Amino acid sequence: MNRPDKTTNATAGAGRQSADDRSPASGRLTAAELKCMKALWFEGARTVRDVHRILQPDHHLAYTTVLTVMDRLTRKGFLARTRRGKAHYHLPRCSFEESRSRAVAELVGTWFDGSAHQLAAFLTGGPPRQAVPGPSRPNDKAESGPQLNEHLL
Repeated sequence: MNRPDKTTNATAGAGRQSADDRSPASGRLTAAELKCMKALWFEGARTVRDVHRILQPDHHLAYTTVLTVMDRLTRKGFLARTRRGKAHYHLPRCSFEESRSRAVAELVGTWFDGSAHQLAAFLTGGPPRQAVPGPSRPNDKAESGPQLNEHLL
């Protein structure tokens, strides 16, 4: 029985959607997800079998683990999945450059208060940002009571 080719993105609890109906990739990539994405971006992999074969020499992951990771990437919007016969083919929905830029922006926003200058200073061995001194032991309390930490706002 021949079925028409269909591009899908799996979504939790919502069946399947067209790749164009879903927002672009968002969220973080785990280490395993990044390895799979790199196989797709740089090695030309398109199926779970391709990705597994590429990763196998250096990363001893089971085929089912790669299958699960690629399904999660599809649900997160990083991959579009096309079914041809019994096989699913995957295409990245964002480039390596886009993903890396988002990851660096998140790093800068989270660890460097949104300052690329602070990141550059950190990478070049510049002076570290001074932490606000706190109690020396967990049971010590600040003498003047709780204070608002302006760095968290």
